[in-house]
Amino acid sequence: MFNSPLLDVTIGLVFIFLLYSLLATSITEAIATLFSLRARMLKNAIITGMLSNTSTDGRWKSILKGFGSFFLEIIRLISGIPGKEQESEKIGHKFFDHPLIKNYGSSRIFPLPSYIPTKNFSTVLIDILKNEFYNHLDAIAQKKVNKTGNTFTISEITQNLQNSSDAVQLKELFNYYEDFYCNRTGDLKNPVIDAETIQILQMHLQNSIYNIEKFIEKIEEWFNDSMKRAGGWYKRQTQMILFIIGLFLAITFNVDIIQIAGKLSTDKNARDKLMQLSIQAVDKYKDDPRVRKRTLQDGTIVNDTNKISVQNNVIVFNNYKQKIDSINNMMKHEIDSTNNILAIGWGDYGKNTGTFCKIKYIICQTTTSPKRILGFLLLAFAVSLGAPFWFDLLNKLVKLRGSGKKEDESDAATSSTTVTAQTPVNVTINTQQAGEEAAG
Repeated sequence: MFNSPLLDVTIGLVFIFLLYSLLATSITEAIATLFSLRARMLKNAIITGMLSNTSTDGRWKSILKGFGSFFLEIIRLISGIPGKEQESEKIGHKFFDHPLIKNYGSSRIFPLPSYIPTKNFSTVLIDILKNEFYNHLDAIAQKKVNKTGNTFTISEITQNLQNSSDAVQLKELFNYYEDFYCNRTGDLKNPVIDAETIQILQMHLQNSIYNIEKFIEKIEEWFNDSMKRAGGWYKRQTQMILFIIGLFLAITFNVDIIQIAGKLSTDKNARDKLMQLSIQAVDKYKDDPRVRKRTLQDGTIVNDTNKISVQNNVIVFNNYKQKIDSINNMMKHEIDSTNNILAIGWGDYGKNTGTFCKIKYIICQTTTSPKRILGFLLLAFAVSLGAPFWFDLLNKLVKLRGSGKKEDESDAATSSTTVTAQTPVNVTINTQQAGEEAAG
């Protein structure tokens, strides 16, 4: 039961999914290192996810904009065309312009940090808010002077505000912004903080009962919660990249899953060879970081294992080179071995050797066969699930098959013991009969 051809075909397909998932993961990690995808996601999470809430785009429009900006950024990096200047006056951009945050960037090539400690986030944000308070100190003081019943001069009010606690200064700043957004009073040109962010900050300050230590704790909790959401955003972005890479690999290597399943179901020799590679893969990749499942905490951007912020250029490029070497090794060994066993690929490309002719041949062969397109899409969807999923499934299926082997072997051993036990009886009987015939 456990050694049925159906189980062997399933294990073979899961092994192929694992193999191309590992290759796609290496390519994705190389792209993430080269283009600082983690750092860009962290910046986007802080600027647009935390410190700016003015976007009114729907879900799909936001996704399309995100991928559009990603590919445009790649084109700019390759071509050297300068990108559009960001709004440097917003609080999110001031945050990343702060010297403490800039210190987390590795170099001019990788200026964005992919890791920001929670404590440093609150420290920098409080510092920016206090600077913003002092930038509007005169306007805040003038507003208090104009209040009904005021008996203090503007210099006295200014002095009192300067000597007040941090919590009071932040309260006055938030009230000043609230009057501008809600009551449309005051002349606030180019506001650094948007209305929704002011509401969030004001809510945290009120919930902390205007205690600066408790307010800092609320800010840090807000940051940690936002980073968990950012981890989910990065995971979805990675899955989309994996799908695109998986589709590219399927077309490049002609990995038609439907065709492969048919071949494995009819070719016992190919099935047995692929089974041997599958069993070897369980031991070979058990310690590979690409097949390890990350916990929720490890999935967040700020706690990612590849922290560009603490790496210099040499380490970053060495890390990138290791990913490229891993890709080359897989292409030369595992992928080539599997392709040879299954006899997949594009052959001689229709007897043409030119690059354009090869591409034309592949496109023609792909677009004229809907069944082949479905086979390619199946591999792409499988790759998007990730290497940890397929390694875990392969491990379970190999163990299941192994348990079936042990049961068969024990049955064979029992039968062998029974035959051995019966053999002396038959020999004895035959011996006795032979003796009786001789005597007669």
